Order: sequence, then C-alpha cells, then structure tokens
Amino acid sequence: MHCLELIIPPLPQLLTIGHSCWTPGQQHVARSFNVYDMLFVLKGTLYMTEDDVPYEIKEGCMLVLEPNRMHIGHRPCEEVTEIYWIHFAHQAPVRAVDSGQISWSIPFTKGTNDDLTPHQQMMYIPKFTSIHIPDILPYLQQMLELHHALSPASSLLLQSQLASLFVELQTAVRNQYAPRSRLLSDQAIAYLEQHMTRPFDAKHMEQTLHFHFDYLARCLKKYTGMSPLQYLHDLQIRRAKSLLERTALSVAEIGQHVGIENTNYFIRLFRKQSGVTPGQYRSGRMGRV
Repeated sequence: MHCLELIIPPLPQLLTIGHSCWTPGQQHVARSFNVYDMLFVLKGTLYMTEDDVPYEIKEGCMLVLEPNRMHIGHRPCEEVTEIYWIHFAHQAPVRAVDSGQISWSIPFTKGTNDDLTPHQQMMYIPKFTSIHIPDILPYLQQMLELHHALSPASSLLLQSQLASLFVELQTAVRNQYAPRSRLLSDQAIAYLEQHMTRPFDAKHMEQTLHFHFDYLARCLKKYTGMSPLQYLHDLQIRRAKSLLERTALSVAEIGQHVGIENTNYFIRLFRKQSGVTPGQYRSGRMGRV
C-alpha cells in the first residue's frame, strides 16, 4: 500500500473539517486547490478521480487528495453516502512510498545540547486504504465539535486532535500492512530494550521470540542497518550518554547501569561508538544548558 511521505516539523495544520450525507445522484464538483483533502467514507460509496486516476471510496475506506491536483467526482452516488472530509495545509509530499519499504525502526542520531535545528523527520499517511472506523471516529467527531466552536481556547486542542488522528492512521499502516520481517525486527528491538542490562545471549533471544537467531538478525539488519549486538551497544551507549549528562554517577557505575560490568570494556566501547571517552564526553558538556 502506498503512503505519502511528509516532512515534519512542522506538523500539518487543520483548515476545516466537515460531515455530510450525500443523497443518490450527488456528485463531487471538479476543482484543484493548494490544500490536502482527506476523505473518510462511513457508509455508501464515493466515486472520485484525481489526475485521471479513478477511486471507489467504499464504506470503511479513506482517500487523500493531494494539493494542486485536479479532482472530480466521476460518477454520482448511487446510495446514501456518509462522509467526513478534512482540509489541511502542508508542503507537498516528498514521495509516495510502499508501506513495506518504510524504515520504521532505524533510530535517529541522539540529539545534543549543541543542536540548533531539528533532525529531519518524516510522517506517513495512507493514500488510499481501508480503515477501522471505530478507531478513528472519535477523533473526527471531536474535531468537528471543536471546529464548530473554534476559539483561542480550543485551537491547540483541535490541532492536537489532527496530530492524534495521523498517529492512529500511521500505526494502522504499520500494523496492517507490514511484512513479517518488519514485525520481527520490531520484536527484536523490543527484546533488546527489555534486556539491555543483561549479557547478550543469542540463544535466549531465539527462545524468547521463537525464531532462529540468524533470521531475527537478518530482519533487524534490514530495517536498522545493525546486528542485534550492534543495536544493543547502540542502546547502551545512548543510555550512558544520558546518564553522563544528567547524573553525577561515576563511569564505572554508569557502565553497570547500562549492563556493562567491565569498566575498561565500557570505556573502549564508548570511545568506539562516540569517538571520545565517557570522561571526555561529560567534560565537553559541563556548563551547557
């Protein structure tokens, strides 16, 4: 399934939301404007064409019409059709990407106090797909209610509800359309996070997740670029950096906190991952806010 890849921040901004029931014979007018038009069909079927590509948006489906593309109802409704529609503003999508090719699990580089600009991040929304209406209907209903009584007091909540809707849609994409390899990669990540402080044990990982370790390692490598041991070390060093910045624990104590009992090995690993020793890392951040 194709998803639209949008750069964030900033998050998309809600412009308007509506709810209506179209009677048989009604048909969407032709238009093109510089906003996104997101359509949710709760009952019936809506017939839409975008740049000569026709869609039948049936009950329990959604379609995102993109900015500056011509869209038109190519066929009138044949039955009562209940829809919600949302217009939101955002820059054009970077690309359309297959949901199975999204690298959901690759971690971003940990930010520091020296960062002056945010890391480039992406969000993904399905272009055209079926949805579980009960999961999204509360967001649509609350947004409609807030929009009808829009005020300075409700504006932030309205925009946050749109963000929550996008989270729900993106989560559904991950869970519904993800290949098994991606799901196993996520399971491997969860296992490593839960067992970060215990010695790495490939056999225990295999027995816990009920898949051969080599297969788990291939899945993790595919989506993170790292082996299980490399990913574990990355977790440990990320956690160690946080402790170095925010606590007065000794280097040896921090090594123990992240699951590395041998202090010399911890220092070598930290230097290999970061280019500096733990002491140098801490000293470089003293006095920064």
